[in-house]
Amino acid sequence: MPYLAGGAMTTEIDTPIEDKIVEVLRQLGIERAHFASRGLNDWHGLAVGYPQAIASLTLVCPLGFDSQTLAPLADRLLVFNADSGGASETISRNMATLESASLVTLTGCAYPDNYNDLAVQRSSDVGPAMLRFLADMDARNGPEAVPPSIAEGEIDGIYFKINGAGNPLVLLPLGAALSQWDPLIPALSERYCVISMTGPALGMVASLESRGHTPGYLSAVRSLLTEAEIQPGEEVLEVGCGTGVLCRWLARETDLKNPIVGMDVNTFFLREAAEIARREGLEDMVSFREGSAEALPFDDNSMDVTFSSTVVQRVNADLMLPEMVRVTIPGGRVAVLGHAHDMNRWVNLPLSPALKAKIESPPWVEDRGHPMGCDDASLYQRFSRLGLANVRMFPFISTFSDRMRLQFLQGGILPTLSAEEAMEWRAAVERAEANGTFFISTPFHCAVGTKT
Repeated sequence: MPYLAGGAMTTEIDTPIEDKIVEVLRQLGIERAHFASRGLNDWHGLAVGYPQAIASLTLVCPLGFDSQTLAPLADRLLVFNADSGGASETISRNMATLESASLVTLTGCAYPDNYNDLAVQRSSDVGPAMLRFLADMDARNGPEAVPPSIAEGEIDGIYFKINGAGNPLVLLPLGAALSQWDPLIPALSERYCVISMTGPALGMVASLESRGHTPGYLSAVRSLLTEAEIQPGEEVLEVGCGTGVLCRWLARETDLKNPIVGMDVNTFFLREAAEIARREGLEDMVSFREGSAEALPFDDNSMDVTFSSTVVQRVNADLMLPEMVRVTIPGGRVAVLGHAHDMNRWVNLPLSPALKAKIESPPWVEDRGHPMGCDDASLYQRFSRLGLANVRMFPFISTFSDRMRLQFLQGGILPTLSAEEAMEWRAAVERAEANGTFFISTPFHCAVGTKT
């Protein structure tokens, strides 16, 4: 019998991220700074709540865009865009409404997903253009240079490291990039006091941590792992663990009776995962290892339970799924949860039928992952070909109502809407937030089987 206990998570992301960032700067004696970012959740609150603290804002192939919020900052805004694919056309169209903003188009560049290492791949384009823009901003009304008093530290969950001296430049995470800003820091720190910020409240780390604490998402994962019937003492492998949020949750769900191994290809995530597990006192039960889902770094028949959540669309599914079976012992279980971008989602907002259909109809995302990935019901057919016994397959609908999910959702939706549609959307959000009726329901495909 499964023994998932329904235990609670302990790490909460509560204080608004913009308040955390501003507090770090204040403790460093900084009132205004240049900012550079990619993810909407990192910069949006600053633009709304602390525009006076922003000497300039650089967005590198932004993940989410809100032209209305950016309009007051347009004359101190630099945006890097790709010249094809993904959100490039959407960003170009929205930038056309911000006439005083600066736009740099990266030629020969397809719009990158969360995992592209732009600072490595396009450092010769991004670095010089940023420096020219920042010099122009400094000449107009730059922030006051403040000699850094410390080299690194942590304040309210924000970890920071300082390089160089001069006017302050805050670097917020570049999605899930392995190197983040590292290749550009030497050149930037020759002229600026570069403050690199990271931690569980920022970037993709924050997105994964926040999602991994929501009852809606955890209900889907719990349903999947209940079918996997984890027994006390069994070793469990999570393929594509990210920040380890589910590894930590599962360690508590199983009353610390099961060794949990998290594996991910992203060393940036793994560093964060190990640190968070250490802070939560779980380092003895949860361990992490670098590796590819398409070639798992584990022996045959070595894991009792192997599972994965929302990873199968990011890799070659026809390589990943057999690998999960290979490393699982006979009698062990393989469990996979994937996005269902072929099904409608539900957004509980008072929208017109036409706009509601536009927002809810599949695929409702621009980035569908790896070309050989799986984000639809083909997961069921793929699973049926793995030679597993006692296969259970089912869709699951998860419901989210948190503010971060709404902001993440808006960042992808607003740039695709006309001015009239955006006005309708904003009015609907305002009404729903006022009366507490906002939620979004997102579908997943789930499959579990036993190795023979």
